[in-house]
Amino acid sequence: MDYNTVIKRIETYMSKFEGDYTDWYIGITKDLDERLFDVHKVEENGIWISFGADTEEVAKKVEEYFLNKKTDGNPTPLEENVRIVYVYKKNAKTTP
Repeated sequence: MDYNTVIKRIETYMSKFEGDYTDWYIGITKDLDERLFDVHKVEENGIWISFGADTEEVAKKVEEYFLNKKTDGNPTPLEENVRIVYVYKKNAKTTP
């Protein structure tokens, strides 16, 4: 998926829930299940969404876009096969 499409779909998803960018966490990974459910402790039926970016560069740029909007997250180094962009709404059970 291209940069603009990923941004638009994430923005649309986030707008369905109350709060602002600081209530969300953005990340990129090559292993969604491990990162989302094991590392961040997001519930499978929680408020989250993910998309496959066309390239590693697109995934990184999407992450940077949301980090600049003050979404929580840790900038991920550009790595091969890191194309999955994910975002979740933080709550008392997630890390962070």
